[in-house]
Amino acid sequence: MIRHQAEHDALTELLNRGSYERILNIYETGERPFALILIDVDTFKSVNDTYGHAMGDTILQKVATLLKRTFRSIDYVCRIGGDEFAIIMVDMTSDLKYTIEEKIEAVNETLSKEVDGVPAVSLSVGVAFSDRDNAEDDIFKDADKALYYIKEHGRHGCKIF
Repeated sequence: MIRHQAEHDALTELLNRGSYERILNIYETGERPFALILIDVDTFKSVNDTYGHAMGDTILQKVATLLKRTFRSIDYVCRIGGDEFAIIMVDMTSDLKYTIEEKIEAVNETLSKEVDGVPAVSLSVGVAFSDRDNAEDDIFKDADKALYYIKEHGRHGCKIF
């Protein structure tokens, strides 16, 4: 029980930032291909300001549940900050990028509808693959650049680095 609490986020039950950093390090130094997916909930601060922090928590739990359901059980779904999530998608190469794009599109489609009083939100997503040809930096920084590109160009979508 203590180990679970140390490795997981209390609100969402996803892996926490410490677990994410350990797992990412293992994959970065290993040989298996993977994708790093960075996710922000769009306009989350305004949702909290408008509906309150309890509703913000409900939205984070909904996002966590959808991500966990949408991605495979072998992938690592993490909450790495307030409204920031990361997924380490294992055994994933850049030729399969459409898989990630389809998954994110499906999650955004579900989140775009107000259900049971939970307001609609969307996700901005940046992705970098370990086998990318155009690497500019480490995989986190490249995924972060893709994330910020999508945030600066209208949000609600997915950009592959």
